[in-house]
Order: sequence, then structure tokens, then C-alpha cells
Amino acid sequence: MTAISRTRAIRYGLAGAVAALAIAGSGATANAATARETAPRGPVTVSEGCGYLGWGKYRHCDGGTGSTVMLDVEDFWGSLFHYCVGPGTTNLQPVIKWRVTGAWWNGGTRCIPGYYGPA
Repeated sequence: MTAISRTRAIRYGLAGAVAALAIAGSGATANAATARETAPRGPVTVSEGCGYLGWGKYRHCDGGTGSTVMLDVEDFWGSLFHYCVGPGTTNLQPVIKWRVTGAWWNGGTRCIPGYYGPA
């Protein structure tokens, strides 16, 4: 039985780790492709999601009920504002002076869509 050098053992170990990562990565890609293929057809895509999407946009997924919800919207300075949204994607940025950094449902429902001012 021959002993392998320490350098060769490290190379084999690194090669095994790279192979394991490659296999794990291919499984994640397959799962993402499966999710895309099984997503419902229509205007909603898997990548959009529901809730705050970033860049001042919020998507309200209402399940076809036509409901409206009241949001708390946070700007760059941490100030909060109330904004009511209906189904679909709403751009919150035009009426908030500073950059929108987050938005979440505050529990309110059945409001008239639009800006309601500071919280």
C-alpha cells in the first residue's frame, strides 16, 4: 500500500468538494425550472411573488377577490406612511418624497386605493 502525499490528498479533497457543490447546484436549478413550469399561466410569474418587490413596488395577491389592503410604507429615513393598494402591482414611489425601502400590510382592509399620508 502506498501512502499519498499531503498535497495530493488536499487536491483530492478539493476536487470532491467542487464535485459535491456542482451536484447540489444542479439540483437547485432543476427545482427552479420545475417551479417555473408548474406556475399558473397568466399575468402572475413565479419571480414576481407577493408583497414588497423592491424599487418601491408592492404586489397585492388577492386570489381574485378584488380586496384592498392598507400598507405601512417606510422611506429611506425610517418614516412611515399609509398607502392603500388593490390587486396587482402598485408603484408606491411617486408620492413618497424619499426612496421607499420597505412596505408591509398593517392589518387594514377595504380601503380606497391611494396615498393616506404619514402614519
